[in-house]
Amino acid sequence: MKKTDFSKIYSYSKLKLFESCPQQYYFNYLDPEIAPIKKQFLKPRDYKVKGQAVHGAITLFYHLPKKKRTFDDLKKCLAQAWYSEKDPKKKMPLGGMGGFRDLKHERESYTESLEMLKNFFYIKEPDLKLFYIPTNKIQNSFCDYEEMIKPIDKKRYISGKFDRVDKLADNTLRIVDFKTGRKSSDQFQLTFYKLLAELNFNLPVKIVSFYYLNRKEVVDFDLSHTSKNSIKKKVGDKIKKIEDAWRFPPHFNGLCNHCDFLELCPARKIIKPKTKTI
Repeated sequence: MKKTDFSKIYSYSKLKLFESCPQQYYFNYLDPEIAPIKKQFLKPRDYKVKGQAVHGAITLFYHLPKKKRTFDDLKKCLAQAWYSEKDPKKKMPLGGMGGFRDLKHERESYTESLEMLKNFFYIKEPDLKLFYIPTNKIQNSFCDYEEMIKPIDKKRYISGKFDRVDKLADNTLRIVDFKTGRKSSDQFQLTFYKLLAELNFNLPVKIVSFYYLNRKEVVDFDLSHTSKNSIKKKVGDKIKKIEDAWRFPPHFNGLCNHCDFLELCPARKIIKPKTKTI
């Protein structure tokens, strides 16, 4: 069997990372010494634990039989999904392995996650028809990414992961993305999801919905008039920029102090370190 060359496969987050900071992109995917061992540079982050736990809990919830999809069972799903990338086998409390300052900090984060799940649970969706949900192997979900790989031309491929895909009454699809952070209206993310879903499921995507779980808000974007070919061109242009790049300079932005490769960055001496833990 031919081995997959993942360097030729682009996700939304991969393309976004290059735009955000070419240097960080280089460390992640191209550096011959760093890229193969990049997991060793992962730093424990409390917000990562919280975000992945909320997403994981929702996924586990959807894998339950309908009669078991109660809020009490959703809370149990959160406990199962509360883990650290640094040490997935560690039980609660995660402490420093999860980027938490102390037990009080972790409890506050857990309570915030429960509040977001409460908001999710009480969003009314009477006619919900689930079309696709991720694997319930939430600590080893790379299979989702592998299954979604599709070509956009003869030499370029895209992939990614969906939080949920619904089938609408008119036989079109609706993509749902659960958000645990700040508000976004990234049109490229919306159209990328549409393209990836249409390539994989052979059905038109009509709507992409962002569920802002920290404020119990649903925002729908109608993409029914956005053509697949126009999205392919936009994605292809972004990939070409990466392929043509010969320099990967650092871009200074508000995320520098959250970069796992900060100590390796050539610009680290002029980045002010944060004094406060997020």
